[in-house]
Amino acid sequence: MNRRSVLSVICVACLLLGGCVSTAPAATTHMPVEAKPAEAEQRAFTMTYEGRGILTQHIGDEGPRVLVIGGIHGSEPEGLEPALALIEEMRAGELGVRAVVVEDLNPDGSVKLSRYNSRGVDLNRNWPASNFSSGFRHGEEPLSEIETAYCYSLIEEFKPELVFVLHSIHSGPFVNYDGPALSYAESFATAADIADDSRDWRLQADMGYPTPGSIGSYVGEDLGIPILTIEFDRGHEQSGATAALIAGVRASVSELTAGR
Repeated sequence: MNRRSVLSVICVACLLLGGCVSTAPAATTHMPVEAKPAEAEQRAFTMTYEGRGILTQHIGDEGPRVLVIGGIHGSEPEGLEPALALIEEMRAGELGVRAVVVEDLNPDGSVKLSRYNSRGVDLNRNWPASNFSSGFRHGEEPLSEIETAYCYSLIEEFKPELVFVLHSIHSGPFVNYDGPALSYAESFATAADIADDSRDWRLQADMGYPTPGSIGSYVGEDLGIPILTIEFDRGHEQSGATAALIAGVRASVSELTAGR
């Protein structure tokens, strides 16, 4: 399925299925669906190739627009539970934001603890960044995958002012950033380090390897929207990771609010 086909599926579904709900994909297609109207402000989802829902929380109607994306790599589950705790903080009005939180962008990969989606594509190499490079693991063209096309449509509609993407790495924990995000990354790393007794957090300006077609390249460098890549340590204990994420997001949001 190429980019045009994926985007067409999403657009058609939004027009034809608005207000409908489905627990499984149709037998012959993978059409995105939305939650019932009463639930739409909190939870909506699209369907993956294997029929799993990409759950997305819409929280608040005032404050800075913040987007949080979890699970882009299914082999990096350390951010999934902290993301759910962050959602509860946001729902309680603790952060004062208008937020969209994608709980797990790659549920097919998460089930298998695979970096890739069910078609073998790295969802962090499939974005329409100026440095996109086609290939087996990158997709034949940008947004060729349902998951990235869906997240792209969220960004286009929501127009976030600050983006957080949750990862993990053996050399973590640290905060990487793209675009005009240095001050937010500094605030996050400082607050996370104080909150997390189990790990020492640091700021890392460069991943140390090329990231063609990454969401950081597209959102940060091409669109000029500050984006933070949160790299938990592999095996990061849940309590420490949760404390770090909530404290870091709160500090970054405070920085954003002060500069508005």
